[in-house]
Amino acid sequence: MSKTLQQRHFLGYLCVFLAAASWGTGGVYVTHLTNLGASSFMTGFVEHFFAVPMLGLAILLSQGAAGFRISKRGLIYSVIMGMITKGCFKMAYDNTIATVGMSTGAVLLYTAPVFVAVMSRFIFKEYLHTRHYVALALNIIGVVLMVTLGDFNNLNLQPIGIALGLTAAFLYASNTVMAKIAGGADNALTMAFYTLFFSALIQSFTAQPWTAANRALFTQSSFLFWAVMKAFVTGAFANLLFLNGLSMDIDASKAPVVGSVEVIVATLMGVILFSEAINIVGVAGIFLIILSIYIMNRRDGDLTEIS
Repeated sequence: MSKTLQQRHFLGYLCVFLAAASWGTGGVYVTHLTNLGASSFMTGFVEHFFAVPMLGLAILLSQGAAGFRISKRGLIYSVIMGMITKGCFKMAYDNTIATVGMSTGAVLLYTAPVFVAVMSRFIFKEYLHTRHYVALALNIIGVVLMVTLGDFNNLNLQPIGIALGLTAAFLYASNTVMAKIAGGADNALTMAFYTLFFSALIQSFTAQPWTAANRALFTQSSFLFWAVMKAFVTGAFANLLFLNGLSMDIDASKAPVVGSVEVIVATLMGVILFSEAINIVGVAGIFLIILSIYIMNRRDGDLTEIS
């Protein structure tokens, strides 16, 4: 592999890492928005609703009106990613949390790397080494330990909740695969704009921002502040980084493992800002996640492939 390609791959994984870290801060904004009376559907909606004009302004300033032009292929992928792998994902995950709680929901969501690995094997012909399987296993174990803190009694294994959680995980995984397929078709900024536009559109049907109660939220300066902050950090910035990273020819199967830093950031934010509990088991989970990211991204060398 040439040095230039190595640098391109490094930058791609770095973009995914930073995008996931940005998503990990989402709980802070959600907590404030929820305390102000917003439903889980509204917190998801405003993230992409306010992100769209931000991305639109960025396009105008950097590329002018021509920046809004998108190919037919790019538009199709934007619709699919926006409505299904973004919008429907958020609805599925919100319902998972409502049904089985955050801990179980997080554990189910982070089975996504397995879905991505399987899809990448067939779609992109990405071969997995033994260490990749080890990294996937360590990643899932790490997430379970960090989320549950070793108390598995907190897990709620209702069948409907499991079905919703695995659906959310599949959609989350599909977003990675679709973003890689679409990578390079159009400018990442343009793709992010249309993707979040269609996501906000589909989420509006469940969030129902036109109701009197939700309209009242938009009159609160504190609500607007946290909504705009969430839209910038976890909406515009994170999605632009993620799409840009996947356009740099990185392995789709590695992206969700690198992206699991989101769970670490979310946990640390909860501990630091909201005094949430963490113990030695949770710390061990963080260590395993970091270890899995390291193992997944080691140079392939002469390791034997598993086809």
